[in-house]
Amino acid sequence: MNFYPLDDTCNLREGYLKCFTIEGKELLLVQSNGLIRLIDNRCPHDGYSLKKARLSNGCIECPKHRICFQLADGSPLGGEAVSDVPGLVPYDLVEEGEKIGILLG
Repeated sequence: MNFYPLDDTCNLREGYLKCFTIEGKELLLVQSNGLIRLIDNRCPHDGYSLKKARLSNGCIECPKHRICFQLADGSPLGGEAVSDVPGLVPYDLVEEGEKIGILLG
């Protein structure tokens, strides 16, 4: 497994949202409501990029259809209206020294 550093941990803050491409994967590192998550940079509903998403209260809102996903567990908000929408799947983050990143390979 290879460690891919994404950013310095000191740069993470509320509202942080930054895109990365690693081994052909488009990823998004976010922080909201104290939660730090690394997710695919695609909405699981329709594949739309989340790089212009809005973060609020531990949720990320897709800019295309306004579907919100909880960062804590990846589930979509909205009850029956989104019952067929898959949730976000986070990647495991790793800290090495002052860097936060991902292990792949």
